[in-house]
Amino acid sequence: MSLSPLDTVNGVFSLIFVTLSLLVGVIILTRYFKYKERIYLLVGMTWILISEPWWSSSLSFLVALSNGVGLPDQIYFLIGNTLVPLAIILWLLAFTVFLYTEKRKLILLIFAIIGASFEILFFIFLFLEPSLIGELNGPVDVNYNSFIMVYLIIFILIVVVSGFLFAQLSLKSKDPEVKLKGKLLILAYITFLFGAILDSAIPLYPVTIIITRLILIISAICWYGGFLLPKWMKKFLIRKK
Repeated sequence: MSLSPLDTVNGVFSLIFVTLSLLVGVIILTRYFKYKERIYLLVGMTWILISEPWWSSSLSFLVALSNGVGLPDQIYFLIGNTLVPLAIILWLLAFTVFLYTEKRKLILLIFAIIGASFEILFFIFLFLEPSLIGELNGPVDVNYNSFIMVYLIIFILIVVVSGFLFAQLSLKSKDPEVKLKGKLLILAYITFLFGAILDSAIPLYPVTIIITRLILIISAICWYGGFLLPKWMKKFLIRKK
Protein backbone atom coordinates (compact mmCIF):
# COMPACT_ATOMS: atom_id res chain seq x y z
CA MET A 1 0.00 0.00 0.00
CA SER A 2 1.36 3.43 -0.94
CA LEU A 3 0.73 6.67 0.91
CA SER A 4 -2.00 8.87 -0.52
CA PRO A 5 -1.26 12.58 -1.16
CA LEU A 6 -3.46 13.41 1.85
CA ASP A 7 -1.48 11.03 4.07
CA THR A 8 1.76 12.55 2.85
CA VAL A 9 0.69 16.13 3.58
CA ASN A 10 -0.65 15.08 6.96
CA GLY A 11 2.51 13.20 7.86
CA VAL A 12 4.92 15.88 6.65
CA PHE A 13 3.21 18.70 8.54
CA SER A 14 2.83 16.59 11.68
CA LEU A 15 6.55 15.89 11.49
CA ILE A 16 7.37 19.58 11.03
CA PHE A 17 5.29 20.58 14.06
CA VAL A 18 6.69 17.81 16.26
CA THR A 19 10.29 18.52 15.24
CA LEU A 20 9.89 22.24 15.92
CA SER A 21 8.19 21.52 19.28
CA LEU A 22 11.02 19.22 20.33
CA LEU A 23 13.55 21.86 19.32
CA VAL A 24 11.71 24.63 21.19
CA GLY A 25 11.32 22.47 24.28
CA VAL A 26 14.97 21.41 24.34
CA ILE A 27 16.22 24.99 23.84
CA ILE A 28 14.08 26.22 26.75
CA LEU A 29 14.92 23.40 29.15
CA THR A 30 18.67 23.73 28.51
CA ARG A 31 18.44 27.21 30.03
CA TYR A 32 17.98 25.39 33.35
CA PHE A 33 21.60 24.28 33.22
CA LYS A 34 22.72 27.86 32.62
CA TYR A 35 20.51 29.72 35.10
CA LYS A 36 19.61 26.88 37.51
CA GLU A 37 15.98 28.00 37.47
CA ARG A 38 13.59 25.05 37.47
CA ILE A 39 10.93 26.97 35.56
CA TYR A 40 12.90 26.50 32.33
CA LEU A 41 13.07 22.76 32.87
CA LEU A 42 9.33 22.56 33.54
CA VAL A 43 8.10 24.69 30.64
CA GLY A 44 10.56 23.14 28.22
CA MET A 45 9.39 19.64 29.06
CA THR A 46 5.78 20.82 29.02
CA TRP A 47 6.00 21.98 25.42
CA ILE A 48 7.76 18.80 24.33
CA LEU A 49 4.94 16.72 25.85
CA ILE A 50 2.21 19.07 24.59
CA SER A 51 3.08 17.91 21.08
CA GLU A 52 2.67 14.22 22.04
CA PRO A 53 -0.72 13.74 20.30
CA TRP A 54 1.12 14.43 17.03
CA TRP A 55 4.05 12.09 17.75
CA SER A 56 2.13 9.03 16.64
CA SER A 57 1.10 10.44 13.26
CA SER A 58 4.67 11.64 12.64
CA LEU A 59 6.28 8.32 13.52
CA SER A 60 3.60 6.32 11.72
CA PHE A 61 4.24 8.43 8.61
CA LEU A 62 7.96 7.63 8.75
CA VAL A 63 7.24 3.92 9.23
CA ALA A 64 4.71 3.99 6.40
CA LEU A 65 7.36 5.29 4.03
CA SER A 66 8.97 1.86 4.28
CA ASN A 67 6.07 -0.54 4.93
CA GLY A 68 3.10 1.39 3.47
CA VAL A 69 0.86 0.78 6.48
CA GLY A 70 2.40 2.67 9.37
CA LEU A 71 2.17 1.71 13.03
CA PRO A 72 -0.20 -0.90 14.51
CA ASP A 73 -3.23 0.58 16.28
CA GLN A 74 -2.05 -0.15 19.82
CA ILE A 75 1.42 1.32 19.26
CA TYR A 76 -0.10 4.39 17.59
CA PHE A 77 -2.40 4.98 20.58
CA LEU A 78 0.40 4.33 23.08
CA ILE A 79 2.82 6.81 21.51
CA GLY A 80 0.21 9.56 21.14
CA ASN A 81 -1.45 9.57 24.56
CA THR A 82 0.38 8.08 27.53
CA LEU A 83 2.41 11.15 28.52
CA VAL A 84 -0.42 13.70 28.33
CA PRO A 85 -1.09 13.50 32.12
CA LEU A 86 2.60 14.15 32.78
CA ALA A 87 2.44 17.25 30.56
CA ILE A 88 -0.40 18.61 32.69
CA ILE A 89 1.43 17.94 35.95
CA LEU A 90 4.64 19.58 34.70
CA TRP A 91 2.73 22.64 33.52
CA LEU A 92 0.84 22.93 36.82
CA LEU A 93 4.14 22.66 38.71
CA ALA A 94 5.38 25.64 36.68
CA PHE A 95 2.10 27.53 36.98
CA THR A 96 1.90 27.18 40.78
CA VAL A 97 5.38 28.61 41.20
CA PHE A 98 3.80 32.01 40.48
CA LEU A 99 0.06 31.62 41.12
CA TYR A 100 -2.03 29.73 43.69
CA THR A 101 1.19 28.64 45.39
CA GLU A 102 -0.63 28.05 48.67
CA LYS A 103 -2.98 25.62 46.89
CA ARG A 104 -0.25 23.82 44.92
CA LYS A 105 -0.56 20.49 46.73
CA LEU A 106 -4.34 20.41 46.32
CA ILE A 107 -4.19 21.37 42.63
CA LEU A 108 -1.52 18.77 41.89
CA LEU A 109 -3.37 16.10 43.89
CA ILE A 110 -6.63 16.69 41.98
CA PHE A 111 -4.98 16.44 38.59
CA ALA A 112 -2.76 13.54 39.64
CA ILE A 113 -5.95 11.61 40.47
CA ILE A 114 -7.52 12.60 37.15
CA GLY A 115 -4.34 11.64 35.28
CA ALA A 116 -4.00 8.31 37.08
CA SER A 117 -7.65 7.50 36.32
CA PHE A 118 -7.08 8.25 32.66
CA GLU A 119 -3.95 6.07 32.52
CA ILE A 120 -5.70 3.11 34.17
CA LEU A 121 -8.67 3.26 31.80
CA PHE A 122 -6.41 3.88 28.81
CA PHE A 123 -4.28 0.80 29.41
CA ILE A 124 -7.31 -1.36 30.16
CA PHE A 125 -8.85 -0.34 26.83
CA LEU A 126 -5.50 -0.57 25.03
CA PHE A 127 -4.98 -4.22 25.91
CA LEU A 128 -8.57 -5.47 26.09
CA GLU A 129 -10.42 -3.45 23.44
CA PRO A 130 -8.38 -0.86 21.48
CA SER A 131 -11.42 0.10 19.41
CA LEU A 132 -12.79 1.84 22.53
CA ILE A 133 -9.88 4.28 22.21
CA GLY A 134 -10.23 5.02 18.50
CA GLU A 135 -9.81 3.86 14.95
CA LEU A 136 -7.04 4.59 12.47
CA ASN A 137 -7.90 6.12 9.11
CA GLY A 138 -4.88 5.08 7.10
CA PRO A 139 -1.32 5.32 8.39
CA VAL A 140 -1.32 8.89 9.78
CA ASP A 141 -4.84 9.82 10.88
CA VAL A 142 -7.04 8.64 13.74
CA ASN A 143 -10.59 9.09 14.93
CA TYR A 144 -10.52 9.03 18.71
CA ASN A 145 -13.61 8.00 20.62
CA SER A 146 -15.21 10.18 23.30
CA PHE A 147 -13.03 8.75 26.10
CA ILE A 148 -9.84 10.21 24.61
CA MET A 149 -11.46 13.32 23.17
CA VAL A 150 -12.97 14.38 26.51
CA TYR A 151 -9.61 14.00 28.24
CA LEU A 152 -7.73 15.88 25.51
CA ILE A 153 -10.27 18.71 25.69
CA ILE A 154 -9.79 18.88 29.47
CA PHE A 155 -6.03 18.91 28.91
CA ILE A 156 -6.23 21.76 26.41
CA LEU A 157 -8.55 23.83 28.61
CA ILE A 158 -6.30 23.39 31.66
CA VAL A 159 -3.25 24.57 29.73
CA VAL A 160 -5.03 27.49 28.04
CA VAL A 161 -6.97 28.83 31.05
CA SER A 162 -4.02 28.58 33.44
CA GLY A 163 -1.79 29.92 30.67
CA PHE A 164 -3.89 33.06 30.33
CA LEU A 165 -3.65 33.63 34.09
CA PHE A 166 0.11 33.07 33.93
CA ALA A 167 0.58 35.46 31.00
CA GLN A 168 -1.38 38.21 32.75
CA LEU A 169 1.46 38.50 35.27
CA SER A 170 3.74 39.59 32.43
CA LEU A 171 1.15 41.92 30.94
CA LYS A 172 0.97 43.84 34.23
CA SER A 173 4.70 44.54 34.18
CA LYS A 174 6.02 47.99 33.32
CA ASP A 175 8.99 46.42 31.55
CA PRO A 176 8.29 46.47 27.76
CA GLU A 177 10.18 43.21 27.23
CA VAL A 178 8.24 41.40 29.94
CA LYS A 179 4.98 42.73 28.49
CA LEU A 180 6.01 41.49 25.06
CA LYS A 181 6.62 38.05 26.53
CA GLY A 182 3.13 38.11 28.01
CA LYS A 183 1.60 39.00 24.66
CA LEU A 184 3.51 36.21 22.95
CA LEU A 185 2.32 33.72 25.56
CA ILE A 186 -1.29 34.83 25.09
CA LEU A 187 -0.88 34.32 21.36
CA ALA A 188 0.71 30.91 22.00
CA TYR A 189 -2.27 29.73 24.05
CA ILE A 190 -4.84 31.11 21.59
CA THR A 191 -3.18 29.57 18.53
CA PHE A 192 -2.63 26.24 20.28
CA LEU A 193 -6.30 26.14 21.31
CA PHE A 194 -7.57 26.93 17.82
CA GLY A 195 -5.03 24.72 16.10
CA ALA A 196 -5.77 21.70 18.29
CA ILE A 197 -9.55 22.11 17.97
CA LEU A 198 -9.44 22.62 14.21
CA ASP A 199 -7.08 19.68 13.79
CA SER A 200 -9.58 17.32 15.39
CA ALA A 201 -12.88 18.89 14.31
CA ILE A 202 -12.70 19.82 10.63
CA PRO A 203 -12.55 17.49 7.60
CA LEU A 204 -9.08 16.56 6.42
CA TYR A 205 -8.03 18.14 3.14
CA PRO A 206 -4.51 19.22 2.18
CA VAL A 207 -5.35 22.89 2.65
CA THR A 208 -7.02 22.39 6.06
CA ILE A 209 -4.11 20.28 7.28
CA ILE A 210 -1.60 22.91 6.21
CA ILE A 211 -3.58 25.73 7.84
CA THR A 212 -4.10 23.95 11.16
CA ARG A 213 -0.49 22.79 11.43
CA LEU A 214 0.78 26.27 10.56
CA ILE A 215 -1.36 27.63 13.41
CA LEU A 216 0.21 25.06 15.73
CA ILE A 217 3.68 25.96 14.47
CA ILE A 218 2.96 29.63 15.29
CA SER A 219 1.95 28.56 18.81
CA ALA A 220 5.30 26.80 19.28
CA ILE A 221 7.24 29.87 18.09
CA CYS A 222 5.22 32.14 20.40
CA TRP A 223 5.82 29.80 23.36
CA TYR A 224 9.55 30.01 22.64
CA GLY A 225 9.41 33.80 22.44
CA GLY A 226 7.20 34.10 25.51
CA PHE A 227 9.74 32.39 27.73
CA LEU A 228 13.09 33.24 26.13
CA LEU A 229 12.43 36.20 23.80
CA PRO A 230 15.57 35.88 21.64
CA LYS A 231 17.19 39.07 20.43
CA TRP A 232 16.15 38.59 16.79
CA MET A 233 12.50 38.25 17.78
CA LYS A 234 12.62 41.23 20.13
CA LYS A 235 14.22 43.46 17.50
CA PHE A 236 11.74 42.37 14.84
CA LEU A 237 8.65 42.90 17.01
CA ILE A 238 9.81 46.18 18.49
CA ARG A 239 10.59 47.53 15.02
CA LYS A 240 7.07 46.68 13.90
CA LYS A 241 5.44 48.70 16.69
